[in-house]
Amino acid sequence: MLKRSDILAGVSHEVRTQMNAIVAFSYLMNNASYTAEEKKEFSEQILHSCEQLIGLFDNFLDSAALEKGAAQQEMSDCNANQTLENLTSEFRVLMRKRNKAHISLIQEDNLPANLHITLDVARISRIVQNLFINALENTISGYIRFGCIFRDNLITFYIKDSGQGFTKSKELLLSDNPEIFISDTQDTYSAMNLILARNLLRVLRGHIRVEPNEPLGTSVYVTFNATEITGLKIISGIESDQRIAI
Repeated sequence: MLKRSDILAGVSHEVRTQMNAIVAFSYLMNNASYTAEEKKEFSEQILHSCEQLIGLFDNFLDSAALEKGAAQQEMSDCNANQTLENLTSEFRVLMRKRNKAHISLIQEDNLPANLHITLDVARISRIVQNLFINALENTISGYIRFGCIFRDNLITFYIKDSGQGFTKSKELLLSDNPEIFISDTQDTYSAMNLILARNLLRVLRGHIRVEPNEPLGTSVYVTFNATEITGLKIISGIESDQRIAI
């Protein structure tokens, strides 16, 4: 069981690791003995380490703010279909940056056409993004399915992967204890992603379900209240024809 002091120690260790990587690869880029292709790889490693640091700090600071009760819901009107498309586009960019061409991202669209709802888009997007990153890190090859369902003023986002992270993902996402269970193989960055997703779910009063997918993969469903905007009434509970984009 991991206490807050352990999380702080983990964050400190992860920061040092990523900073050392940035310094080392920056030094190698200035070495004339390496080829242009090798220097390109060094540059990509530096960028990856920077992104890891930014994500780590964002997750840690946001989690700290949530623990102090400093965060509240910020509802706004949005187009649910466009929100789904935007998230999928971000996921594809992330996969390209991490050279995950051997993983298929499958978008499953079960939303009514032109669905407008009231939602805390920023925080819900952050939850779904963190869940996707977790799926990506636990999937060596295969697929990740991402989709959304709207019914009876409830919207459910889901991510299903063919990876091997079910046990540790379930422990982190379903624990109601502030002392989060973390597997010995779970790195700090991955753990902070799931801790923040869980904390944000509590603030938004969302519901989560974690199930096994195939032999070792994980299916995560997160559900939130989402009121349809009057004047743009769409019959709830009727799904559009499923559109799948690979």
